[in-house]
Amino acid sequence: MTEMTKEKEKILVYEPVAEASGANAALAARPESLNGKSVGLINNTKDFTDEILGVMGAELQKQFPGVRVVRYRKESVSGASQALMEQVEEECDAVVCALGD
Repeated sequence: MTEMTKEKEKILVYEPVAEASGANAALAARPESLNGKSVGLINNTKDFTDEILGVMGAELQKQFPGVRVVRYRKESVSGASQALMEQVEEECDAVVCALGD
């Protein structure tokens, strides 16, 4: 009688889940009104973001006639550059970053 042995193959499984850092960022305080304020609209370069921000900018100006809408465009879908973030912070009272697709 012959003895047969079968080796078992190992399968390595990765779980692509990030661990929570435990730190939560607080939301920025909202201005009492947008009248006379500057609102930055940041385009993250994804599809249809221009359309989303166009509608949003028009609606902001309709609801808050004194609002100034400033449009920005990131270089890519990655995080915004430090220079852009500093420019937006300097020029705007409130900011919206739209995600297209």
